[in-house]
Amino acid sequence: MEIHRRLPERRPYPAPRKNVLLLSCMDLRLIDDICEFMNGDNLENRYDQLVFAGASLGVMQPRHTAWREVFFQHLDIAVQLHNIRDVYIMEHRHCGAYSHFLGPEFEYPDTAEGQLAEEEEHRKHATSLREAIIQHCADRRDSGGDPGIWKINVRCFLMDLRGSVRMLTTDGENYDF
Repeated sequence: MEIHRRLPERRPYPAPRKNVLLLSCMDLRLIDDICEFMNGDNLENRYDQLVFAGASLGVMQPRHTAWREVFFQHLDIAVQLHNIRDVYIMEHRHCGAYSHFLGPEFEYPDTAEGQLAEEEEHRKHATSLREAIIQHCADRRDSGGDPGIWKINVRCFLMDLRGSVRMLTTDGENYDF
């Protein structure tokens, strides 16, 4: 589903009431578009941003295993200090980190078929990280953590190089916050 950057009625999820942790890629072509997107959710000065090459793939890939540990350590601190209740995973098209980590076969042509295949690859990795975040939060609750602060929504997005955004996943969200 396409999300409009400036029209909140074109966003198929409730606006976050608390602060957000944003995971994005290091691609410098999208910095302004990401800020505009976050401001469109009324999140100006209300989000932490973590940047990893490849966004979700960067966190989950096996070549730099410390990246995953750093992500989850930051998530723990952000939840406790900044009242984070939502995590946004912002993937983007034509990501050089995907071909760096996965190989040149993950460079997609600008055809309808290529775009669908690229979107599916991003969905796969974003969903994998989303599931790991949900499990991490469940583990925190199970080990005695405050159930109220470890109930986290995880939303996965895909941005194109013009700043347009699509949702990659919509299941598993908690709308009763």
